[in-house]
Amino acid sequence: MRLLVFWMMLLIAPLAFAQGVFEGSGEVSDPNCVGDGCGFVPADQANQENAQGYEYGTDAAVDTTTTDSVQAAADSTQAKDSVKVSTTNIDEEDDASHFITENAAEYRARKEGFSRGVQFGVRVAGGISKSFGSKSDDWNVGPEFGGGLMARLPLGQSFGVATELDFSYRSYSYEGKSDYGKNEATIDEMLFEIPVMGQFVFDEDGFFVNLGVNLGLKMSGDSEFKQTIDTEAKHEKDKRSNTVPTVGVEVGGLLGVGYVVNRWLMVDVRAVQNFTNLLDLDLIAESALMNSKLYTMHVVLGATFLL
Repeated sequence: MRLLVFWMMLLIAPLAFAQGVFEGSGEVSDPNCVGDGCGFVPADQANQENAQGYEYGTDAAVDTTTTDSVQAAADSTQAKDSVKVSTTNIDEEDDASHFITENAAEYRARKEGFSRGVQFGVRVAGGISKSFGSKSDDWNVGPEFGGGLMARLPLGQSFGVATELDFSYRSYSYEGKSDYGKNEATIDEMLFEIPVMGQFVFDEDGFFVNLGVNLGLKMSGDSEFKQTIDTEAKHEKDKRSNTVPTVGVEVGGLLGVGYVVNRWLMVDVRAVQNFTNLLDLDLIAESALMNSKLYTMHVVLGATFLL
């Protein structure tokens, strides 16, 4: 009997000890768990899971914060780029619009200068002259200068008639050889010129063409003839004045190309080819120049300041 009781106590003691451990830990057993080990979690495993959970939570917080910051920065950069692109496009559009408006205003000003009422202007010009014709090879290129008043009447958007009252100075020089020596001559004259031109205006770039006639009326003229005789028997020089007279009226054709810089200024290049002889053969007194036919061409560059 005593032996039976002793064996029962040995069996009951471990069960009671295990029940006390579970009750002291405060854990609630799982009703679905079967067996003595239900509800028991070792302390090392519990601490490890808590540490991992803390680390996971911290990493997730950091990652979330970092992601949000990166996304916000990207959105800000994209917004700035969008504003910059928009501003750049606006500036480019403004520049293009300003350029087109400025060109249109300049073109309108040019056209206005050729399409409004009667215009007046002041012209200055300078150029050269060269003679062509019989016995013209010994005549040199001479300078000329001029200036005067201009008036223009428009007859449409692309056509007008212009005339001028110009005062011009011209100089001619001659050098020739004879059987007895050398001959030299100079001619200086002042003219009152009246060009009458039709002006054809191009629709683009402000260019125009002049086509007409030029009438020259001599106001004054001086000439000088030098003759050098150089032979074995004789060596002398002779100088005579006004023995090489020029005609009083010159008539020629005019062709020119011009450009309208703005509504106040235009420039042009003109060529005038005279149809009349420069020399007055009825009054000439120098045998070396008799029967000479000098048809002069004048090329001048001029600027007209519109009033």
